[in-house]
Amino acid sequence: MKELFREYDSKPFLYNVNTPDFQSFVTKLPEETMQKIKFDSFEFFKQAVQAAGLTLKMESSQAYGILSALLSTINAKETLAVTCDYFAVFDRMADILVSSIFE
Repeated sequence: MKELFREYDSKPFLYNVNTPDFQSFVTKLPEETMQKIKFDSFEFFKQAVQAAGLTLKMESSQAYGILSALLSTINAKETLAVTCDYFAVFDRMADILVSSIFE
């Protein structure tokens, strides 16, 4: 999670969905394609958990949602950076959440 967050940080196009280019791209996708992307992302998460030999302490959909929300904090990095080290904040949240999601 920490490495993924840092990858997002170094490549804003991976998460910045408010750019005109991204919006133009998304509006051209059929609804079924958008649903497939969302489903494939969730399925990939479940496969990754299984491949890593991890055991969830909760429903996979809830774990996926929590980890997705955690990664979405990248959108607040500019606000956080004014008062603190946003990497340190993310790392602390990841440590707490990951230990509550997985055995």
